[in-house]
Amino acid sequence: MAYDPRMLFRAGAGSRYVPAVSDAEVIGEAMWSGMIDGAPVSKAHIANAQKRFLAAGTDMVPLLPNMDPELVRMAIFEHGIKGDMTDRIQKALDKNYNQWLDDVSKAFWDELPDVCELKKAMTTSSNFMHVIADQDVTYLYKRPYPVQSLIPTEANKGKTANFDIVGPYDQGSAFPGVEDQDFTESEMTSYNRSQYIKYLYAVLRVTKAAQLAGLAQVPARDMLAIRIDAAQDALRALRERMMLGVNIAVNDTTFAFHAAYAAGDVGYNGLYQMIQANTAGTSGDQTWITSTGGDYDSIMKDLDSSYNTMVKFGMQPNLALCDYRIFSIIRRGEWQKMRTEPIKELATGISKLSLNFPGADGLPLVPHAFMPQTAAYGTIMLVDTRLIARRTLWQDMYEDLAKINLSSKAVISAAETMVDKSDIDAASSLQGGVFTIA
Repeated sequence: MAYDPRMLFRAGAGSRYVPAVSDAEVIGEAMWSGMIDGAPVSKAHIANAQKRFLAAGTDMVPLLPNMDPELVRMAIFEHGIKGDMTDRIQKALDKNYNQWLDDVSKAFWDELPDVCELKKAMTTSSNFMHVIADQDVTYLYKRPYPVQSLIPTEANKGKTANFDIVGPYDQGSAFPGVEDQDFTESEMTSYNRSQYIKYLYAVLRVTKAAQLAGLAQVPARDMLAIRIDAAQDALRALRERMMLGVNIAVNDTTFAFHAAYAAGDVGYNGLYQMIQANTAGTSGDQTWITSTGGDYDSIMKDLDSSYNTMVKFGMQPNLALCDYRIFSIIRRGEWQKMRTEPIKELATGISKLSLNFPGADGLPLVPHAFMPQTAAYGTIMLVDTRLIARRTLWQDMYEDLAKINLSSKAVISAAETMVDKSDIDAASSLQGGVFTIA
């Protein structure tokens, strides 16, 4: 990338450029100025970083997410179950609730293009080039990406994500004794984990002729803004797939689970790879279950078994993710058992129904269109989002690339990895679920 690290110091990384400092640390400090590694990141933090970069005059601009992740978290974990409120409270909150739903919908569907590797540039041969057109362009690639909103994002200032863990039963010992007891101390056992940050890219190019011709259309089209928006969405789709653990080609529609990445690979492991790596490792029992049957009763028994094992190791799952086929099986089972409509759907296309476990009344089950729906790969993943995060060196960043002709070429990039703080050795994740549901 074409940037001057000294400009990043003026964006918040310090008062002067220190050549010995790695560029990754410089960018991380500029992106998350004043934050420590592992600090939670909100949309406001990204907006502040955007202001710093613009004020510093760099050619790099952090891009905001198309939808505030906090709205999605509220929908799933808090406000999303409108029917759970009493009539009296419901009537009092209807106005605010409906306004909130409008805000959610507007944040997603009414997003305007702001400021995937292309096989060719966008040129005047684009289908967007015609004299008279409808006012709107239909963006069929637009969709919600709930996982990157529901899994917390944390700041990371270097090229490695480092975190420390004390296992669920590694706190040392305690014992009863006699009145004049001799004391022998015990030690707790700690584990140090480190993962390399991985890099994601979407490259774009728009010719000068296409930009000028677009502005002459009726209605006018900002071709560069449209292309940037599409590239950023491609990057979001890549991230969503990687966090789930499915095939990462953004135009792939099979959604098969991806094999685990090795340390030197360019991708990072997502939920599927992290959970499946635990085959009764050093933490003890395996917390995920191989399905015993595909009907509602069998699935719920398997979920109970996984949940109970997770609780034994101190986990408190607060989110369940599944594919649409399994969601339909559970929806029909809930209808037969409860005779009430359990599904709550938001205007953004994010749905959920509530599962009940001891100590977790109303655990949300969220279907995801990117999870495989074939009979051999039916999946429900139980996740404790307190103990899993996306560590980010820099959030979606727009940057101009060098011009070699009259085209405008740019890249949107991100640097991140996914960390599981329940996993002491990269083979003992305590996240759970039910897999290979027929």
